[in-house]
Amino acid sequence: MPLKLIDNLGNPRYFGRSQIQYHNFRPPPLFTKVQPVKLKTSSAFQYGLEEVWLPVSENILAWEEDFHQLMLDDEIRMSAYKNAIQEAVKPGMIVLDLGTGTGVLGLWALQAGAAYLYAIDVNESVIPKAIASFEAGGFSGKFHVFHGLSYDITLPREVDLIISEIIGNLGDNEDFMPILSDARKRFLSSSGQMLPRNVRSQLVPVSASKAHQQVATKKCRALNANYSLPELMQRLEVKNPFNLYYDVIVPRSAYLSEPKVAKECRFDGNDQATYTAELSYIVAGEGLFTGFKGSFVANLSASVVLDISGDDIAGRTTSDSWKHCYLPIQDPISVERGDEIHLRFARSYPTHRESPFRQCYRWSGEIRRRGKVTATFDQSTGNTG
Repeated sequence: MPLKLIDNLGNPRYFGRSQIQYHNFRPPPLFTKVQPVKLKTSSAFQYGLEEVWLPVSENILAWEEDFHQLMLDDEIRMSAYKNAIQEAVKPGMIVLDLGTGTGVLGLWALQAGAAYLYAIDVNESVIPKAIASFEAGGFSGKFHVFHGLSYDITLPREVDLIISEIIGNLGDNEDFMPILSDARKRFLSSSGQMLPRNVRSQLVPVSASKAHQQVATKKCRALNANYSLPELMQRLEVKNPFNLYYDVIVPRSAYLSEPKVAKECRFDGNDQATYTAELSYIVAGEGLFTGFKGSFVANLSASVVLDISGDDIAGRTTSDSWKHCYLPIQDPISVERGDEIHLRFARSYPTHRESPFRQCYRWSGEIRRRGKVTATFDQSTGNTG
């Protein structure tokens, strides 16, 4: 699985997919951290390659039991965070779990020796579960759970560590930059740490015809009847299904080039939430360009790296809850070896949306062959057309 550990010789090791080389890598048997958490995907939520799912990061305020269970069964998510928390938390620390959900990350912090835990979540319905989890763990009197947006909350004292998992499959599509910038400024002590330490968003052009056809016909799986594509499009005021991104496992075999970093967030107080990245890709072989695959690599702690780009579903190198981010283009474009795909990728906040999670993305650009523009594309989640 995409989780880096350090072996007993001090060398970095990865489970599954390396963040640098795009092939499966099996680590040697000796390492200093705990074994990966072994979990199984619920039969109701099993998925296949290029199968289009509703983007859960666009439904944060509607998350309920099914999605929380999907996250709890996500092997690479749970393994990476458990290892990182056990490494980062030192006995006596004051810890904040920002976006606590069912409380599992906060519980691991308490079990690792945290003297006190503050936990915050915007979804009121899940808070009793977090409280029950802490109480059942024997930590009565050692935690306080707040309901609301972290911007509106004041903690009684500074913390030594901020743990957060408000990461979308594109990295910043759950708006973690302003949230964590504010949290660092108001909650973290001068010597405190952030977990994750940094997150890099990656994009790569792909030929994913199966996924593209599902978007064209608005065929989109959802966790249950409470989530639907028509409702999401209506809420976001989007009429064209190609002006949304989707949760899809896009295999390495669909890559038309190699992934590139579109954005790196360091959580040092200087991250910019709005930006434009200019990326150029040289096509490696003939294919049909249908959009981009987005994923992230997160340095959670000193020796744990979480990379969700894997595509081996049976081998558990994929993330059940994140999957990948598929950003389609409406009209597929035939490309040849040596063609250049130039991408302008932008993140912004449109004024017409009132949700606290109102970020929008635009992916536009052109195809160049021997220096001449042969085709263009332009999609945006902020486009109401």
